[in-house]
Amino acid sequence: MDKCTQCNKCASICPHAVIRPFLASPAELKRAPGAFETRRAAGGNSYAGLHFRIQVSPMDCTGCEVCVTSCPDNALAMKDIHAAVKEGHKDAWDFAMTLPSRGERFDPFTVKGAQFNQPLLEFSGACEGCGETPYAKLLTQLFGKRMILANATGCSSIWGATAGWIPYTVDKKTGRGVAWGNSLFEDNAEYGLGMVLSVNQRRLHVTKCVEAAIQARVGSPEVQGALVQWLEKKDDKEISQVVGDRLQGLLKLEADAKALPAELKEVWRLRDLLARPSMWMMGGDGWSNDIGFGGIDHAVALGENINILILDTEVYSNTGGQSSKATPLGSVAKFAQKGKRTQKKDLGGLLMNYKGVYVASCAMGANYAQCV
Repeated sequence: MDKCTQCNKCASICPHAVIRPFLASPAELKRAPGAFETRRAAGGNSYAGLHFRIQVSPMDCTGCEVCVTSCPDNALAMKDIHAAVKEGHKDAWDFAMTLPSRGERFDPFTVKGAQFNQPLLEFSGACEGCGETPYAKLLTQLFGKRMILANATGCSSIWGATAGWIPYTVDKKTGRGVAWGNSLFEDNAEYGLGMVLSVNQRRLHVTKCVEAAIQARVGSPEVQGALVQWLEKKDDKEISQVVGDRLQGLLKLEADAKALPAELKEVWRLRDLLARPSMWMMGGDGWSNDIGFGGIDHAVALGENINILILDTEVYSNTGGQSSKATPLGSVAKFAQKGKRTQKKDLGGLLMNYKGVYVASCAMGANYAQCV
């Protein structure tokens, strides 16, 4: 802990979310095991009175060493798992998992602040040192509590649903998490677009129900006030969640006391749409550049509010490393043993031909801040 500068880069790059920063109050530290060594948290008023700890789960670490090689301060070192458990690091992890999340104190769109949010993708079946999962994990830390994700078949669907269990989890404070679905290699963009259009229609319906309830003046004055507030802020990603939660609480109180009027009954039925969802599609370069390109082109051309994360490994990683249209010129891969003879496809450039499209290409190890 003496060399650590609390930058949280190790947690950002960890493929399996097994190394995380924790903040604890002096009262919470009274019940901490001896191995849970901390330092005073640095960084301004938001950290006042708190103590900082970087903790690894020894039972989940795959030993890839990415955190060690990424640490700018040489503050991490690999240790034998048996020695780590004997020194109490498993107990320290178990204690750390009982600490409350304090992510709401910080700006999530910073390298350090994002890592104080609970990762909603953890302990996946990805290979050790996987280069895809850190980006998907970061996505869940930024948008996971209101995220609907259409995942193309490929590496990301395999580590995303390995052997019958799902590594996507829920926020321990709110119980919200990623609504994840997987479609075929060739139609994931259409699958995700269908989700976008259906959510749009359902939110349009709940908006009409709220307008009808306001016009009919049904419910208590508090309910009427919350309905008006929601109608004004329904498209705000954060305020729609706050007002929606308040409205749900008021409707539940009224429903417990008496039967809800028809207008409010429909609002209650569609309450999962009161918060504005964050709509995403995700897949690899084989999906986006080759087999599913036509679907992505169609989805983007429609001009709907969609987000697409392309995990570009520049080969078909899941099936053994065959070349794709994203493979760079001259690269040796399966089906390109003498070197790829064509240039890497400029997918971003093609999509930018449409109006209102924003394209960003990032590499976490090159620039953490730009990636966030």
